Amino acid sequence: MKDIRILTGKRTVFSSDRVIEILREKQIYAQKEEVIKIVEEMRMPMQMRMHTKAALSIAGWKQGYVLDVILTAGNGIESLAAKYAAGDDRLRTAVVYAMAESGLEDFEQQVLLQASAICREEGFEIAACMPNEAADAALLERELYERLDAGRTLGIRKTDEAKRGGGKPIYRRYKLTETASEGQGEEQREHSITLLAEEETTHQAHTISCAKGSSLLQALREQNIMPPSYCGGRGTCGKCRITVKEGSLPVTLEDQKAFTREELRTGHRLACKAVLQNDLTICIASAKEEFAVPQNDALEGIQPGADNSYQTGDYGIAIDIGTTTLAFALADLKTGQIQNTHTAVNSQRKFGADVISRIYEAEQGRQKQLQQCIREDLWNGVEALLEKNREKVRKLHHIVIAANTVMLHLLRGYSCAGFCRQPFRAVSLKKEEITFAEAFGKPFGHSFQPKVTLLPGISPFVGADITAGLFACGIAKEEQPALFLDLGTNGEMALKTEKQLFVTSTAAGPAFEGGNIKWGMGSIPGAISKVRIRNGAAEIETIRQTPPKGICGTGVIEAAAELWTAGMIDHTGRLAGEYAKQGYPLAQTESGEWIVFTQQDMREVQMAKAAIRAGIEILCMRSGVTHAQIGRVCLAGGFGYFLNIEKMASVGILPRELAEKTTAVGNSSLRGALMHLMEQNSSVMQKMAEEAKEISLADDKSFSELYLNYMRF
Repeated sequence: MKDIRILTGKRTVFSSDRVIEILREKQIYAQKEEVIKIVEEMRMPMQMRMHTKAALSIAGWKQGYVLDVILTAGNGIESLAAKYAAGDDRLRTAVVYAMAESGLEDFEQQVLLQASAICREEGFEIAACMPNEAADAALLERELYERLDAGRTLGIRKTDEAKRGGGKPIYRRYKLTETASEGQGEEQREHSITLLAEEETTHQAHTISCAKGSSLLQALREQNIMPPSYCGGRGTCGKCRITVKEGSLPVTLEDQKAFTREELRTGHRLACKAVLQNDLTICIASAKEEFAVPQNDALEGIQPGADNSYQTGDYGIAIDIGTTTLAFALADLKTGQIQNTHTAVNSQRKFGADVISRIYEAEQGRQKQLQQCIREDLWNGVEALLEKNREKVRKLHHIVIAANTVMLHLLRGYSCAGFCRQPFRAVSLKKEEITFAEAFGKPFGHSFQPKVTLLPGISPFVGADITAGLFACGIAKEEQPALFLDLGTNGEMALKTEKQLFVTSTAAGPAFEGGNIKWGMGSIPGAISKVRIRNGAAEIETIRQTPPKGICGTGVIEAAAELWTAGMIDHTGRLAGEYAKQGYPLAQTESGEWIVFTQQDMREVQMAKAAIRAGIEILCMRSGVTHAQIGRVCLAGGFGYFLNIEKMASVGILPRELAEKTTAVGNSSLRGALMHLMEQNSSVMQKMAEEAKEISLADDKSFSELYLNYMRF
């Protein structure tokens, strides 16, 4: 039955508390605050070096079956540990290995969830992790190394056994039990989940069945019930909240971080970390999101190209597929006038707020679901545009789509495996001309079928949305150096010099979109978007002036900037006094709960701003351009549109020298798609994409140093 499966990890989670425990287990004692500080400094360098991977196989063993597993963090952390060891910095060396061990433990839990599903497919359940019955640990490790062909499948060298701590592979053997045959013991193999509507305790919405040992979130998703999980199931965003009304779920470490003691007592849990052991009755909050998207004022004034031959009644649609939201514009191809616009939430968001989470979900077998989500979103958006303009639209000739590379791959059904490991590779970066059915999964429904154009990208993480944005802003025509920024979970940026276009991308994390923030949310009504501190107290504004529910990305930046200006944080980002433990109070919800900005929230801001600022500085260094030489900065995207540029500079995301040169340009990606739709010299866009020079921050030795420097205020 030897069938070796390979699983790869997603973004690694490092627990400061677990790192401290590991150090103590190894009898390495240091001040808690000092260890936490070092962990925060090292999060990004460690993320870049951790390459978690697992091999597993079911095998016969002593009249039964076992699951053999080997997990590795890869070889990337050794260089970082060696650096600190060479400087005789024993504590940092130890923290590197402890973080690797913590990250590998988190990965092991991910693997076990997937392994459970694989075992069930083969007719087994995981019973328990077996104690080492071999003569010694080395014997078992040699057996598993050979059985799983670890040299080939995982790249583990036998010399890797000499590694320390978390740098050493983990070897596990789990005892398996055979599940009951079909029609027997069903009550032991499955549990029922009764779902109640939000705040209801008597009305039964419906009941579903799922296998014992399944993740509750996955069980719900299989029934097309999609609680939000913006972190991709890592238990960090705290959005997949459920309340247990009947039955029980163990309290996990992630639950303890997300809920108060009283909330835990009353049954609050995170669905992504809940593992079914009995029948449950649960309440799930309905969470339809309505994002506030900037008005597309910049879409006006686009004129058709000189070769335009369209007639009255000929229309086209431009679409920008964002990771969070989608934007549509219906245009008269003869006159260039915008007839209608439409925005919607990208329903893939339920699989995770960032592209990394969606890559992971695609690689775990949910690519078809992700593709179907975006196809339905596109269809609904086109229908919404046409519904209001049926009498005007004689023919829909052309649809142009701009999006980041991952979104286009998910739309086309291309493999995302090339995004998982360096060197990163895309299946296609070229402009594609496809049929409506190829893009939407079904024909248009009219005899006349519009063509669909997918705009070209530059690299796996600098996509067609950036190409379109650069084209829309006229960056290629700039005589002075010009900087283009699109800030989000993945921060993309470009610097145009006289001779060359330099591009790069950096993993800023989800803080700019409210992710990994205790009270964070998207840009929805009720989200705190503006903060001002007067006499030590916060004054806030919410989107659409509705009662406060949480805080969105712009509010997060404003809160950090105001706390810094008010002297309530120091240069390390530490909140003053009692706020370091309790968080700084911003506002109360309608139920009387305080929305607070916590110390961990501040760390998330620091990591995001450090990644962006370091990326900007690397672009300047590698292009030979100074801040003074840059004549214009274009800040693209919805986040940038709402952002206070002065506060952005005050926290260090943007150099102060560039603040006065910065203009928010809104949805430049959609405008670029419209310009292509109007047949405006689109060859320029293709040329930019082909000739741009990408700078890989992961390979740049200066990035880590700059990142750590810009963690400070």
